[in-house]
Amino acid sequence: MSSTEQLAAGSLEEIGRRDHEVTSEYRIFGPPGTGKTTNLTRQIRRAVERYGADSVLVTSFSRTAAAELAGRDLPIGNDRVGTLHSHCWHALGGPEIAEANVDEWNSDNPSLPITPARKQHKLDGEESVDEDSEAEKDGDTELQRLSRFRGLMLPPELWPKTVAEFAQRWTEYKRENGLLDFTDLIEISLREVALAPHNPSVIFADEAQDLNRMQLSLVRKWGERGNYFIVAGDDDQTIYTFTGATPDAFLDPDIPDDHKIILKQSYRVPRAVHRFAESLIHQVTRRQEKEYLPRPEDGALDRLSRDGYKRPEFAILSSAVEHLEHGKTVMFLTACAYMLKPLVAVLRKQGIPFHNPYRKSNGYWNPLRTGKRGSTVNRILALLAGHPDYGDGHHPWTHGDLAMWAEVLQSKGILRHGAKKKLSQYDIAQTATVERLDEIFEPAALESLMAAWDGSYRDLLEWWRTRLTADVGARVQFPAQVAAIRGPGGLAQTPQVMVGTIHSVKGGQADVVYLFPDLSQAGDAQYARGGAARDSVIRQFYVGSTRAREKLYICGRESALAVSL
Repeated sequence: MSSTEQLAAGSLEEIGRRDHEVTSEYRIFGPPGTGKTTNLTRQIRRAVERYGADSVLVTSFSRTAAAELAGRDLPIGNDRVGTLHSHCWHALGGPEIAEANVDEWNSDNPSLPITPARKQHKLDGEESVDEDSEAEKDGDTELQRLSRFRGLMLPPELWPKTVAEFAQRWTEYKRENGLLDFTDLIEISLREVALAPHNPSVIFADEAQDLNRMQLSLVRKWGERGNYFIVAGDDDQTIYTFTGATPDAFLDPDIPDDHKIILKQSYRVPRAVHRFAESLIHQVTRRQEKEYLPRPEDGALDRLSRDGYKRPEFAILSSAVEHLEHGKTVMFLTACAYMLKPLVAVLRKQGIPFHNPYRKSNGYWNPLRTGKRGSTVNRILALLAGHPDYGDGHHPWTHGDLAMWAEVLQSKGILRHGAKKKLSQYDIAQTATVERLDEIFEPAALESLMAAWDGSYRDLLEWWRTRLTADVGARVQFPAQVAAIRGPGGLAQTPQVMVGTIHSVKGGQADVVYLFPDLSQAGDAQYARGGAARDSVIRQFYVGSTRAREKLYICGRESALAVSL
């Protein structure tokens, strides 16, 4: 263990044992790649050993971050791990959520429609809207602004007039329908719930820099009623400013230095990327000073100044393909979701698999999902598994396989009368014999199917994709293209390419990162204002750059609306 690691470990060992006369809060600062989650896991285990499994509560900004901790085989129950909203919802008896019940609102307020939220996804932090999202409706924008001002704990007299007017109508709607919105969960808990759920002795708040002032006030209120509590995060990675998160909320009030633990050694960021990131973050006006050390590898920084997000098919994609051929993972990052459209179009055209494992609910970024039985990927794999060229996992078609790929075929001239009903009645585990196929397919269709099966797996795939119903045919083009170019394994394997906004991949990493400097008009205005507004943009690109484990590419700007990198 290095001297730096020894110092950090010694400080970590003192958590819970320092003088609590001023505060019982401990603050762990975890710069990019420094093992914050690993260290927090150790602290949770220590607390369990000292106080028992029922005396620990873990909360985080998102369920993804909480689940990462839970996945470390923590010695506590699942009900002790969750988002702050989820803990509050349970503490308040599971009230009906306003954002999930907006039909009447949308009917009465057609000029301010709100997109219905899926309650559980929202409670789990899985529907956080990216800044500058194109999909927002007018009501979504106003509700987000209202939630931000409330989260900042600004008095209503300081709200803009339009926000105050929306707030009055929204409050009346909630009262008339017996609903609470997501901010109410925090606000009421802060006002009325004295103790955290299960009355824990120790509370852990992970990714705390993403919590707004109201949320952190609740964590601190609950935490001071226990033996001690840990707030873990990194003010330099505060990028959810559009939800009300600020570095000030994380850094204030100040606490004794011996209650602050800074994890210094990055296990991700190499020297070249580290130098670039440090030059960025030292431009902000307020931050906790930290000694932050790079991974002991040189790494690389390259600039593709002539190629931007609108022209990814030339230098950008050709260099990315070289990295993919060497087995590297590649991440493409933009400030706004719409900037990814040209790249996604090129990836689809060339049959290059991609995904965003940090926003699995976003189908546009995850076109090769296999979670649902009837996904297009699962249908293709069910079809090709019966072909000898499939490779590992090849097996004769079962009735389940047959149903998966045959139920989406056009009926006329292909399926016998009543075939789809028969498919639903067969034992899915039994092997589909030739006699069974004869019961399902018209003679000419079966003959052409067998001829395709006798050819390559591509012949079989082409037979199937040209006979699909219109609605399925449109959805299957990209996964079918991937399978045709890369084989069935191209669908079954985790994609090497990740796409997303910087906000969407926070906490993630890749061997190679392509960072696009462009901003929306609103983002550029924020950047030009200077001060705290500019700081939030700089921190966003600091987070984007520090996703790179080996090499960072700074791509060209498409207009003057861009960060100077």
